[in-house]
Amino acid sequence: MALTNLPHELLDIIVEYSLPQSFENLATTCKKIYARCTPLIKRHNELRSRFRDFVYYAHARDSLVGASDLINLIAADPIVARYIRIANLVGDSRFLPHVRVRGEPPKSVPSIEDGGVIVQLFADSTYLRRARLDWREYYSTFAEDVREMRYSQHGSAFLLTLLGDTENLTIPSSWKPNAATNQLLDVVVKEAKQSSFLSSGLRSVTSFLGSLSRSETENWGLSWASPFLALPHLKSFSGSGGLAVGENPRSLAFRGSPHIADTLKAAHLGGCCIDDVGITDFLKHTPRLKTLRYSHSTQHDYLPPDWDICKFINAVAREAGSHLIELSVKILELRGSILPGKASTRSFQKLKKFEFPLKLVMCNINAAGVTGNIATSLQRFFDGSLDPFVRDLIPTSVTHLSLKSEGMGPHDKALDALFHHFRAVRRSQLPNLQEVHIACKQEADNAYKQQCNKIVAEGDREGVVVHLQAYEYSGGLNWDG
Repeated sequence: MALTNLPHELLDIIVEYSLPQSFENLATTCKKIYARCTPLIKRHNELRSRFRDFVYYAHARDSLVGASDLINLIAADPIVARYIRIANLVGDSRFLPHVRVRGEPPKSVPSIEDGGVIVQLFADSTYLRRARLDWREYYSTFAEDVREMRYSQHGSAFLLTLLGDTENLTIPSSWKPNAATNQLLDVVVKEAKQSSFLSSGLRSVTSFLGSLSRSETENWGLSWASPFLALPHLKSFSGSGGLAVGENPRSLAFRGSPHIADTLKAAHLGGCCIDDVGITDFLKHTPRLKTLRYSHSTQHDYLPPDWDICKFINAVAREAGSHLIELSVKILELRGSILPGKASTRSFQKLKKFEFPLKLVMCNINAAGVTGNIATSLQRFFDGSLDPFVRDLIPTSVTHLSLKSEGMGPHDKALDALFHHFRAVRRSQLPNLQEVHIACKQEADNAYKQQCNKIVAEGDREGVVVHLQAYEYSGGLNWDG
């Protein structure tokens, strides 16, 4: 083997460079190379155990509570960064109050004048230089945050430039973008997309989770997420509490941005307030999206209280109907009401899993002209004398269906509208349907419960498994990403 003929000095360099990803494979190639790896095995195992799945912590004997602590470690021993495959940074600075209570002296970083490895790390940063940021000014802001024992956006953003091998990233819950860190992040993303060097900052990230600090109401949109969405290998994005509405263009994820999320496969947008303009902007820049999970919330009084869910669904169908496979649209909290309208899913060509609230069905029933005596009107609907908009809510490609409801009001009629003459609907409209999940809470109306039980029996006869969910998070569909 040619490798074993190399001098020990060169072999030791190769072994060092193999850490951590290739180290174990290299060590098992032959006895000679294993012997060169042996002195590093203990350290390799310790670093892997400590940093592979990283979270901030505050223990009695040791603590890593903020970005400055981790940057210090990496500055002293750069190989630490290469071990971090899962970086859960959500708790950045969360444990600082515990440190104060215990009376521990605050951790500090040296001044620029005093120098040291961490100062040199900032001074040598090609990212700061390419972002045209004065490293001294940037470091000084970071150092002041550390001295005052507060969260440092400068520190958190700089840390990301060091995480070239991280695959799963969760940003701090206190993430507060500012002009300097936005400049830095733009350069990191640009470098990650253009560089062939595998350890470029954030280049390896495939899964991202984050949201904007709730105190940052001025920029409380999805625009903060645009750089992360553009990471070259990103497959899954999860963001919560985002605002993206046409009345506020600055809140949109991509408006005015050169970024495009051309590798994204799954997006989870929870507790957001996004209208049809906002979701259109998002989907136009995610051309390969397969899974979209969205829950709507207008909890805060500065958000639009009402929601046009029909326009939202139509926008999703229009922009992503050719490639979306899984879609979940739910209402988390609504201060106002669902605006009248009608939705169509005819543009969905490949949709397999579909989850939506029964309020959407009621919109289409109303749009179809069902007024007065709803039972009589629905019979007219089934007889074909009304526009068949309700049946068009479920694409023929769907195999798994989930329906959300509190089980009160006219929602038993919504179920009846979808599954009246279950056998005929199943065979003509939904030939691929395999499973149906229906929310059926204990406090639901009796008429609603009876309708649910009827669908269970009829589904059984047609070979469709119908699950009744008594609780919001019991069972349900499994989603990719």
